[in-house]
Amino acid sequence: AEHENLYAYKLFFPKSNGSGKFGEPLSSAIIGAPKVGHTQTFISMGKFQTEYEVVSLNKYLCGKFARAMLGVLKVTQDNKKMVWRYVPLQDFTEQSDIDWSVSIANIDKQLYKKYGLSDEEMSFIERNVKEME
Repeated sequence: AEHENLYAYKLFFPKSNGSGKFGEPLSSAIIGAPKVGHTQTFISMGKFQTEYEVVSLNKYLCGKFARAMLGVLKVTQDNKKMVWRYVPLQDFTEQSDIDWSVSIANIDKQLYKKYGLSDEEMSFIERNVKEME
């Protein structure tokens, strides 16, 4: 049986990723084009019609904000669906309230503002979440 996102863009991550340490970088994701699938060694995210959207999702997940939210529940290397519960869903299209075309650091600044983070919260994330390449 064909999977529901087989003909869409999606992002592949290793199912086992990192150690669970708060703020650690994730392994690089792989963009899955339409008609590309994966084995159970990976998890996939998204079901997008455009490459812009999947690239935007990748930038979001490389940012410090999303990984800080992930770090609340991800305390082992396992990348189960439940550990992503506090990572807010976003609109990854060009009509989004976030400008995804800018740098990851600038995207984080937009997200801090969107979610009303205090200076103390922003400082905590900037200090404790490692940058990704």
